[in-house]
Amino acid sequence: MAAAKEAGCDAVVDYSQPNWVEEVLKATGGKKANVVYDSVAKTTFMGSLDCVAPFGTLALFGAASGPAPEIQPEILNKKGCLFLTRPSVFPHNATHALLQENAKAVFDAIAKGYVKVQIGAKFPLEQAADAHRAAEGRKVSGAIVMIP
Repeated sequence: MAAAKEAGCDAVVDYSQPNWVEEVLKATGGKKANVVYDSVAKTTFMGSLDCVAPFGTLALFGAASGPAPEIQPEILNKKGCLFLTRPSVFPHNATHALLQENAKAVFDAIAKGYVKVQIGAKFPLEQAADAHRAAEGRKVSGAIVMIP
C-alpha cells in the first residue's frame, strides 16, 4: 500500500481485508469503475465484479492467489451487463513484429516518464531460485532483475 501511495495513487485499499469492496466504494464516493484490473484472482474476483460499473469491464490478468472461481455467465448480466476478459501476454506478442512493436511502446512510455520502473531487487542468475522465492513470498516490491 505504501508503494501504491508513493506511485501517486489517490486512494489505496487492502484487498486482504473482508470489507475491501466497501472501502473501494467509499474511496470513490460510491462510484463503480468502468474498468477493473484484477491480478489476484481467486480471493478478489467476485469482489472485483462488484466494483465494476454497469456495461464496464473486468480484466482478469493474473492469478496471484490462484485461479479465479468458475462462474455462470448470467452473473455478468445480473451485475450490470458486465464484460469479462482474460488477457495474456502471448496472443499480444504472437509474432516477432508484434513483440517488437509492443516492446517499443513500453520503452517509449518509460522514456517519456509515463511509466516509472521501480527495481525492487537484483539477483545473480545463479540465484534464480532465490528470486522466485522472494517474488512468491512477496518479499520484493517492484521489478526483480536477473544479472547474468
